[in-house]
Amino acid sequence: MTRLGSVANSVSRGPNGYVLAVLAVGVALLARLGLEAFGKFYYLPLIPAVMLPALLASRGATVLAIILSIAANIALVPREGVVDAAVNAVLFACVGVAIGEFGRIGRTARANARALSARLSTRDATISAMLASAAVVSLDRRSRILSMSEPACALFGVREAEVLGQPFSDFVEFFDSAVDRISGGDEFYWPGRRRDGEVFPVGIHMAPIENPDGPPDTILTLTDLSRWRSAEARNQELRDQLNQVWRLNSLGEIAATLSHELNQPLTAAASYLQATQADLGRAGVFADSASRTVELAKNQVLRAGDIIRRARNLLAGDEHRLDPHRVSSMIDDLEPILQLLGPAVGTQLRIVVEDQADWVLADRIQFQQAIVNLVRNAIEAVADHPRREVAILGQAVSTTGYRISVEDSGPGIAPDQIDRMFKPLMTTKAGGMGLGLSVTRTIVERHGGVLSVQTSDLGGAAFAFNLQRLPEPLP
Repeated sequence: MTRLGSVANSVSRGPNGYVLAVLAVGVALLARLGLEAFGKFYYLPLIPAVMLPALLASRGATVLAIILSIAANIALVPREGVVDAAVNAVLFACVGVAIGEFGRIGRTARANARALSARLSTRDATISAMLASAAVVSLDRRSRILSMSEPACALFGVREAEVLGQPFSDFVEFFDSAVDRISGGDEFYWPGRRRDGEVFPVGIHMAPIENPDGPPDTILTLTDLSRWRSAEARNQELRDQLNQVWRLNSLGEIAATLSHELNQPLTAAASYLQATQADLGRAGVFADSASRTVELAKNQVLRAGDIIRRARNLLAGDEHRLDPHRVSSMIDDLEPILQLLGPAVGTQLRIVVEDQADWVLADRIQFQQAIVNLVRNAIEAVADHPRREVAILGQAVSTTGYRISVEDSGPGIAPDQIDRMFKPLMTTKAGGMGLGLSVTRTIVERHGGVLSVQTSDLGGAAFAFNLQRLPEPLP
C-alpha cells in the first residue's frame, strides 16, 4: 500500500502523468490488435488505458487518455456512420470521465487515509512517551484500579500486578468521598501513602471516560508534590529567618540605646551607694551590717552595668576575651541571686559543683548570665508541678573539659521542639521575649562549647555544655 502510494505520488506530478496516459493508450492498442483474432472489441480494450491514469495520475492525464483512446478507435475501427462513431465516442468519454472521477476520489481517500494514519501514529507515539514518563492510573466506577503505569507504581512503591482490583483509596486517603467533587478535572492535593507507610502530598487530575459497553472508567494523572511542599516550607522558613534577623537588628539598636541610657543612672546609683557606705563607715561598728548590705547592693549595680555592656557586645558580635576562672567561684558569686530565684518561689535548688580541677577559660559575667538564664527557665518549668527541684551540677569530664548542667523535675521538652526553642524571639511563655535560650546558646558557643538538651535524672530537662578546662590549677 505504501509502495503504491509512492508510485501514485510520483507519476501525478508534472508531465509524468501525461507520459503514463500515452503509454497506457499505446499498450491498450497493442492488446486490442492482439485480440482482433477473437472478434471486434471496439472501446473495451481501451478502458484500462483510462483507468490507469485515473487511479495514478491527474485529471488532465485522464482526459488525455480519453482523447487518445477515442482518436485511435475512430482511426482504426471502421464505423457504419458518423452518428455511430460520435455516439460511441461520447459514451466512452462519459465512462472515462466517470472512471477518472472515481479514481480521483479514490486517490483523495487514500491520501487522507495516509495522513490520518500518520497523525494516529504520531499521537500513539506521543501517548506512549507520556505514559512512559507520567504517573497514570485508570479506575472503574467503584474506584478500583484497572491499570497503573510504571511511574505511578514507583510513586507508591508497588508493582502493577499487586494492586489490580484494589480500591484506590488504599493509596490516596479519602479518595472515595472526593470523586464527585474532583470530577470536573480540577487539580487538588491529597495525602498519598506509600507501601512503607510514608504519607506524601499528591496532586490528582481526573478525566472521566464514557464507555458505551460498560460503566464509565476514569483516568487519573498523579503528581508527587513532596518537593513543592518542601520548597514552600523552606521559603516560609527563610521568610521567618529574615523577619527574625530584622527583629534582632532592631533589638541590637535597642540594646545599644538602653546601654547608653542606663549607664549614667547605674553609675550614679553606684556613686550614691559608695557615699552611703562611707557615711556608714563613720557611724562605727553599729553600721557594719548595713555597710555590708550596701556593699552587696553596690556590687550588683556594677554587675548590672557590666551585664548590659556585655549584652550589647554580644548582640553586636564584638570580640571578647576568655580568662582563667574557677567554676565554683563563679557560681558562688551567684548564690544571692539564685536564692532569690529558687527558694523564694518554693523551688528546692541544689548546687553540686566539684571545686577540684575546676579552672576553666571563661568570660565571668557572660558565664554567670548563662547560668542565671538556665536556672530561671528551669524554675519556671517546675512552677506548676508538685515536685519542684532544680540542680546545678559541675564536674571535670576530661583533662580538657569541664561539664556544667542545669537539670529540673519538670515536664521535659518534646523532641520536635528542641530545634525551635533555640531560635531567637521564639517563646512559649506568655510574657517571654524568646531571647533567654538563644542568648545562652550564643554565650556557650563563644566559649567553644555546644548547648545540648537531654532528659534529666530528675525527670525533666537537662541543659548541659562543656567549658575548656585548664590542665593545671592556677594559684
